Amino acid sequence: MTWPGSLEHRPLLVAANQLVEELQGLRGRLQHQNDTQHMQHTDCADRVRNLGMYLQAALLQADSNSYLSAFATLRTALEHMLVDHLVFSGARYIRVFTGVDDATWSEWQRKRAAGEDFTDVIDWVRKRTEVEITTEGLRSTPDDDGQSYLISPHYFLLRQYQPYLGPASAQAEFDDGIGDLADDRKFAKENDHLYRTYLSWSSIKRNLLSNGFVDDKTITMIEVHYRFLSAFVHPLADVTEVVYGRNKVNIPSYDHYSSELVLLYVIVIAVEELNHFYEMTQRRPTVGIAGWSSTTELCRSAWQLASHLWFPGQQPHRYDYMQEANTRVFRLRQADPKGEVQREDPMSIPEDEIRYYRDPMRRLVALHESFFEIMSGYSYISPWPRSDAQFR
Repeated sequence: MTWPGSLEHRPLLVAANQLVEELQGLRGRLQHQNDTQHMQHTDCADRVRNLGMYLQAALLQADSNSYLSAFATLRTALEHMLVDHLVFSGARYIRVFTGVDDATWSEWQRKRAAGEDFTDVIDWVRKRTEVEITTEGLRSTPDDDGQSYLISPHYFLLRQYQPYLGPASAQAEFDDGIGDLADDRKFAKENDHLYRTYLSWSSIKRNLLSNGFVDDKTITMIEVHYRFLSAFVHPLADVTEVVYGRNKVNIPSYDHYSSELVLLYVIVIAVEELNHFYEMTQRRPTVGIAGWSSTTELCRSAWQLASHLWFPGQQPHRYDYMQEANTRVFRLRQADPKGEVQREDPMSIPEDEIRYYRDPMRRLVALHESFFEIMSGYSYISPWPRSDAQFR
């Protein structure tokens, strides 16, 4: 039986599958310069391949109408892509020092001002007894010409972190009678500190900001998608209603909107990953990628196909301008119910004043339904009208 999504979303599905193939085959296309293979290029290409495996799984889950699982998988893929941006190109990282009292802090400041210590510090901030220090990434050993290049600290942090180690309190359960339990507990504490400082969600966001990969507005947008997809990871809400709306019968079954949203996420996450990897290959030490021009064109066309998701880096849809204009009218009416409201052309509102949405699924459904707002007089004509949108 043909999956309905292959007909209703054919361009999106074709693009998503092509992008997954690009991710999984990237390592074999690397063109190492001067017969020198740098291990970080291969390791990073392996991470690209691994992301492709997650996205392929999401597509297979959507094909079997397993949307709850697909969105949970995409939550992992989203974080994977953001961490990879740091692994590929992060030039800065934030170290956290605790228990820094006033005397120590004053001495640190003196040493930095005198050039005696902390010469690699780009910035630092003290909050009570905790100091966050931003430093440059790690540099390679200089070559014969004295040239070196930056290697992302997150590249090494991922190799160092052991997710299966467990907390210090659990180490006695794994004592093999050979190692030293005290050393095991100490290492477990350091491992936990490494995660909380560099690899937790809050730390990932801080380091993305520190490296200039995002700004506060972009983080706000990313958080919307992170929260939405996280709802499918943690069993704390009725996500079947999110996936099927009010028509929760014959589950699992095909759903136009959930299948479309899965495809949109696969596309934008894959395009971002490929672009981030390519940016890394253009810095020393460089590495070529065979047939990259065709990959560039695929990314461009796929990004445009998925542009109505309004993922960070994309532009708001006409629908979003109408929503912003309506909101402004509603607020004016609330402040002065009898006052005269001056209507403005919604499309004349500056793009940076269009506020982001809260719920990706609700917005996607709304994109498929035309409306006329009596109070404001604004109307929206959907490019993809569907009669079932009003019943969600």
